[in-house]
Amino acid sequence: MSTSKFTDADVAYITASYVTLEALCADRPDSPDEIRALIDERRLPRPSYVLDDGRGMFPADYFRLVDKAGGVDKLSEHFAARHRAASLAQHADPDELAADWQAYLDGIYGICLRELTPEGIVRKSVLVSSLCELLMLPRPRNVEWQRALREQIEELDALEREFAPDFDRSDDQERPPTRDLLIKAARGRFPDVFAETAATSSGTRAI
Repeated sequence: MSTSKFTDADVAYITASYVTLEALCADRPDSPDEIRALIDERRLPRPSYVLDDGRGMFPADYFRLVDKAGGVDKLSEHFAARHRAASLAQHADPDELAADWQAYLDGIYGICLRELTPEGIVRKSVLVSSLCELLMLPRPRNVEWQRALREQIEELDALEREFAPDFDRSDDQERPPTRDLLIKAARGRFPDVFAETAATSSGTRAI
């Protein structure tokens, strides 16, 4: 008897947040089988999740970057140009391009980003690096540190998806998602830093 790797909560999250390749291709000239062949050739990203029944699940904006590039043949060049420009603008490491391209093709960024763009990929890396430093060397009584932590956590929160509730947090994963390691951890460790944000979002004026 096989064991399901996804819980009911995982399946509910994935099916609400992602779509099948058949649905993505419904209004496109390429068939699902043609797209699968391009995925096997490492020219398009893999599905972000493959459910126990074999269905590959993809982010709804899966083809947006392909279309912006002008087609599959131009995708890698287009990705690289935008990644380099974003790295330069955000003072990020341009040498991350090769690794980010492979992670993009593996479907990893479809798991963690709400919008699948090179700019979002670069920005996430910048925020994760900065937040790791802020949390490693905390200065909770420093106003500038508080502001930086709050703004960067809120920005990362807006960039990132929620992740599958159980599968992405299981012991089979290399580590918990950054939503847990950074966003949840920062709010848990320094609740006073985020008290004003929480009060504002709930409609209560902070005093």
